[in-house]
Amino acid sequence: MKESEKVKVHIEIGDARANFEGDVDQVFELAARFLTQICPSLKVLRRLIYTPDITKLAEKIGGLVEISPEGPIMLFNFDVPTRDAVCLILLGAYLGKVLGILGKDSISSRDLARIIGKARKTVSNEMPRLISEGVVERTSEGEYRLTILGIKKTEKIIERYKK
Repeated sequence: MKESEKVKVHIEIGDARANFEGDVDQVFELAARFLTQICPSLKVLRRLIYTPDITKLAEKIGGLVEISPEGPIMLFNFDVPTRDAVCLILLGAYLGKVLGILGKDSISSRDLARIIGKARKTVSNEMPRLISEGVVERTSEGEYRLTILGIKKTEKIIERYKK
């Protein structure tokens, strides 16, 4: 992550003070946790609003996907349905971007096919279904990324493979 992309936040409420620094998602998550501890009424909102927990996601995906500067790497060698593999790899791209390892959180269908070891046609056939379900979105560059709903659903996919 570039120094210019870091966010710094200072919060004071009465005697409680906190400083947070990092990327936008990390700082938002930490600030939200701090505020819900100080203002209990925010806990209700916190239960209603899904915000991806980057730390938990990174821990959960371990053993299934690793992130390198060249992109996500699939670690599992058992047969995984294309939709699950695509979601797991796109979650790796999302985490790589948020953690400052990758420059973007999207991947082309060609690269998805190469990473998951499936035919490009197989991957391309799955993408319209994932898009119509709101799990994946197509970028203006023609690549694919997970939506927030997709991140939430991919957490459930991870749970199936971690049993």
